[in-house]
Amino acid sequence: MGILAICLDGVADDELIAAALPWTVRFDSVELWCAYGELVGRELRHVREHHGRSPEPHPPHGHDDVDQEQAEAVVARGAALMRRAHIEPRVRTLRGRDAGHAIVAASEPGTTLFLAAGHRGGVGPHSVGHVARFVIDHAGGPIILVRV
Repeated sequence: MGILAICLDGVADDELIAAALPWTVRFDSVELWCAYGELVGRELRHVREHHGRSPEPHPPHGHDDVDQEQAEAVVARGAALMRRAHIEPRVRTLRGRDAGHAIVAASEPGTTLFLAAGHRGGVGPHSVGHVARFVIDHAGGPIILVRV
């Protein structure tokens, strides 16, 4: 049935992967994605500031290298969790204008996106975070959205 792309953000990845595991049997392959933006660490800095992680100082140059390293660490941790369930995912880091743009740009026909709705409650367009909102509004394929 195509590819299941689990979009990790470094926050509640263990819960997101646990929620995705029952879905994996329906797909030909599983990928773990971590997307980051070109806007000087905006997305991963947001994770650190809004989810109880202390911000790490960025060097004056090489912001993209820091974000790339952090994104690679996120997908490596996620892959280790998947391997415990005997699933060998393909891992990808995605870079774009911001995380939402990177995810949408990487989506291909036959890819179903699996992503977290975020920590906001309620219903409606403001009940999900800005990355999920952008992906919902612009992705060309199916999305499985879960609250973690």
